[in-house]
Amino acid sequence: MAAIDIFARERPAPASPPNFSIEIYPGDSLAAADWPSITAPPDLKMYAFQSREFLDVWMSTIGKARSSECYLVVVKDEHRRPLLYLPLAIETRFNVRLLRFMDAGVSDYNAPILGSDHKLTQQQFDRVWSDIVALLPKFDAFDLQKIPSDVLGRFNPLTYLDGECYPSSGHSIALGMLPGGINVRPSVKAQRKNLRRRLRALSEIGHADFVINPSAASKEYVLDQLLELKRQKYLRTTGRDFLAAPGVARFYREMAAPNRIGRVTHLSAVICNGKVVSGHLGFMGRGRFHYVLPAYDTEFRRFEVGHLLLQHLIDQSHEKGLRTFDLGVGDFPYKARWSTHRLALYSYERPLTFAGWLFFQMRRAQHVAGATGVRQWFSTVR
Repeated sequence: MAAIDIFARERPAPASPPNFSIEIYPGDSLAAADWPSITAPPDLKMYAFQSREFLDVWMSTIGKARSSECYLVVVKDEHRRPLLYLPLAIETRFNVRLLRFMDAGVSDYNAPILGSDHKLTQQQFDRVWSDIVALLPKFDAFDLQKIPSDVLGRFNPLTYLDGECYPSSGHSIALGMLPGGINVRPSVKAQRKNLRRRLRALSEIGHADFVINPSAASKEYVLDQLLELKRQKYLRTTGRDFLAAPGVARFYREMAAPNRIGRVTHLSAVICNGKVVSGHLGFMGRGRFHYVLPAYDTEFRRFEVGHLLLQHLIDQSHEKGLRTFDLGVGDFPYKARWSTHRLALYSYERPLTFAGWLFFQMRRAQHVAGATGVRQWFSTVR
């Protein structure tokens, strides 16, 4: 086997399965790694969150703000065909080095991009994984979250890791079922009937418009209002502003740049009398719409403006011929009403040193902390 270890050339060559090779590139080498674009051929199985477009923005915003050490792992077979692409990051928290995905809360699913349809066996994966770890710089713990059971229907080899069930699941709608399938379910029929009444009521108080991928002239206004509504939502529900986390607001703003809107990103809103009453920023590509960052104005709660926009996006995605509307992570009632598929997610938390063990003890304490001040302090243990 040929292995490329750009970080520790003095180490012995790893012992991956015969004819497999492992290449590791620094995060700023997307081109050198030939990392797939969201527009890559369909034989590659991938979510938008691992595409070149997503990672490029993530590393220049969140990754930079968090001082993440980013690595691009490529595993190839004997014919030099990529088996998988795996984006990883080592982040330091409280002097503890953690191996994570490039996520920090903005990715729904953390998975490899799967190339060749060769399915790794448990033994093969164990050897490949061991060699990847050996080639990376030293760290104190694995902290891998939101690992999906499959990547668009293909088995995810990361599920070979001895992980645990993630607290919530992913949910999606097979859009081909809309006309004669999902729409005839009683819960969906009742929801659509209710939303028609809500839209009529909203129209009685002012002119209501659905705005999709607004022009540059109005994009900033829509995005500013959406982020402010989302900020208020975070403060109401968690007591902290996720958008104030290092690099997060800038990440969403960069993803909403004119050269990305309508190509990899989708911005939408319901506007009533010139005011954004609900909005959404999500990702799209490979026949899939990712519902990611929704928010609504609580003054218009009785009109269910968030659900009005969601239904509009689902219907529009179906009309455009997309295969899947991905509702993302979270076991909320409205997702149960709409979804046709559930995606199991897993986490893999494993300390390698005492410092790593202590980190997980601190984080577990966060979940049982009773005092507000203690919760706020522990909220930094991420």
